Amino acid sequence: MLGKLFLAFVIIPIFDLYLLVQIGSEIGTLNTVMLVLLTAFIGASLARSQGMSTMQKVRESMDQGIMPAEEILDAVIIFAAGLVLLTPGFITDALGLLLLFPPTRGYFKRWLRIQMEEWKKKPNVHMTYHQTEFKAWTNQDQNSQRIDNVIDIETSNPNDKDTPLQ
Repeated sequence: MLGKLFLAFVIIPIFDLYLLVQIGSEIGTLNTVMLVLLTAFIGASLARSQGMSTMQKVRESMDQGIMPAEEILDAVIIFAAGLVLLTPGFITDALGLLLLFPPTRGYFKRWLRIQMEEWKKKPNVHMTYHQTEFKAWTNQDQNSQRIDNVIDIETSNPNDKDTPLQ
């Protein structure tokens, strides 16, 4: 996880800055700034239109009594694209635009669905609530958060020996 964060917040911005400097030395500083502003403007307007369209689809699904799962995934990806487009640079703008275009968004959506299935199989956060006490822990420190005063019991009825409890 730390490697992914390092990649996202250190390595990609360094490459983005390098690319900005290289393009700036080729086409000029003012043209580079204008190009970055143009891609940000196009991306923001595309994110807004895609977001509004997705919210309309969510409303329509909710009105029909259908859970808008696909539309919510679209909304999450569009929101991530908007955040990426806020970062100045050509690499981040290209990633943001890829997230916004519906044909390429489908690839990211499939990847996100696979990741969510994996997260469901291996939950990392566990929570318990008992009276006024709330505890949460991750898989790494699960043993230190065990509740030792829980007693498991099985009840039985002497008259119904073979009948399972309901």
